[in-house]
Amino acid sequence: MLSPTYINGLDSILYGGLVRPSSMLVAGATGSGRTILCLNSLFAAAKAGEKCFYITILSETHDKLLQIASNYSFFDTELLKNDNFKLLELDKEIITKGDYAILKYFHSLIQEKPDRVIIDPVTLFQYISPSFEDDRELSPLEKRIFFTNLLRAFEASNILLIMTADLAGDEIDTSIFSYLSDVVLELGYRDQKSDEANRYISIIKSRGRNYVGGKHDLKLSTCGLVVSYNLPAQKM
Repeated sequence: MLSPTYINGLDSILYGGLVRPSSMLVAGATGSGRTILCLNSLFAAAKAGEKCFYITILSETHDKLLQIASNYSFFDTELLKNDNFKLLELDKEIITKGDYAILKYFHSLIQEKPDRVIIDPVTLFQYISPSFEDDRELSPLEKRIFFTNLLRAFEASNILLIMTADLAGDEIDTSIFSYLSDVVLELGYRDQKSDEANRYISIIKSRGRNYVGGKHDLKLSTCGLVVSYNLPAQKM
């Protein structure tokens, strides 16, 4: 089943959107548009009738997220009164308890049967510790097992999972989050210049599906993000 991202132009270069269930990683440096993309997608999906959760992890406050969203036409205050649209925060006490406590939190959330979930940012999970040991981080193998179990839990419940990652350049290629996600997007700036006309979006990976390769122009408008694309540049 295909589910739209609701980002203007992005569904076209994904040839219809995202497979549900699946996981998408939205990677990029600070200011590249990760948060706006996620808010745009979530508000539009909620308006279309999906049950949507946005989970922050030691990042912007919910007031700040709503302030950002309120600048765009996709923002809808009526959705905030609906139990099917939730802004949640993974409590720092749960995070400090380690991997088992975090998985338990997400398993509990999954029982509410959301259609679409945002985790912002997922990269903080690379620093977590084992729940039943002190004074060490998870080993690389333990991190892979933890993240695999997390993704499988969402997949088993037919959820579309979208995650942000504060990664750029070669960091994206070598990240465990990129390895295990079904779709990986990179948001960035051409020539290292941070101006609106210089933004791009690139699909690095789309497991098992065609997509339009290359760096596509990415612009901010009053309706949210807009992707410009050239359909002939196809890639598998």
